[in-house]
Amino acid sequence: METRVAGVPEDEESGLLPRPSAAGRRPSSAAPRFRPPPAVWATVDGPLGLPLEEAEGHARRFFLWGFACLPFLWAINCCYFWPILRSPAASTPAAFAPIRPYVVRSAIGFSIFSVVLITWATTFIVGGERLFGPTWNDLVMYNVADKLGISGFMG
Repeated sequence: METRVAGVPEDEESGLLPRPSAAGRRPSSAAPRFRPPPAVWATVDGPLGLPLEEAEGHARRFFLWGFACLPFLWAINCCYFWPILRSPAASTPAAFAPIRPYVVRSAIGFSIFSVVLITWATTFIVGGERLFGPTWNDLVMYNVADKLGISGFMG
């Protein structure tokens, strides 16, 4: 014998369609949209993520280790604590207040690092020998094999 759950329609497909309103019409798609509530969880993992007690320590460690020539940890910090970074400071719950400065500073640090890296790479890609002159031959890596005399085995 099949059991029925209260409130679930008998037809399986009717659960996929919008329910008719009280007047018998389907609800309008032009209904006013409401903003979602502010973040409840500190991490993108939601309830499976870190408890708030550990989240501050992780955010601080990611931020500080980013200075140790590992700036991609700043990007990881921003991605992992995205709900905190995304919500405005005024609507951020008080429990996230100690975490927010580390995440915002990580975002600023990674932005600066990205601009410097892209500028450096663009300088070498676009400028090349015209920009650096004869020094270019000492800077490029593909001349290292010729300088060390190990390119003869390539045939």
